[in-house]
Amino acid sequence: MAKRKMPFGERMQILVIISMVISFLLIIQKDNFILYKIGLLLLIISAISQMAFGNIPAEATFTEARKTILIAYSIVTFVFGFGILVAPILIKIGR
Repeated sequence: MAKRKMPFGERMQILVIISMVISFLLIIQKDNFILYKIGLLLLIISAISQMAFGNIPAEATFTEARKTILIAYSIVTFVFGFGILVAPILIKIGR
């Protein structure tokens, strides 16, 4: 029986889920603030990655998934960048 190679999409979805679980474990521990900060950063990266990898089929290869991943990361980058640029303007309007 030959060992089946997992498609790229399935491997990345599993990796994102594992990284989210690890980030939650780092966040809920109470002994080390540095581990907490690492867990928080890992959670942010995992959540953004979940947006990208959650929209590709599990059976997709890397070449099939590349366009969706690039579009998702581009949208997230644009939204965060736009928010950073607009925040000072909105603060001035609110005063």
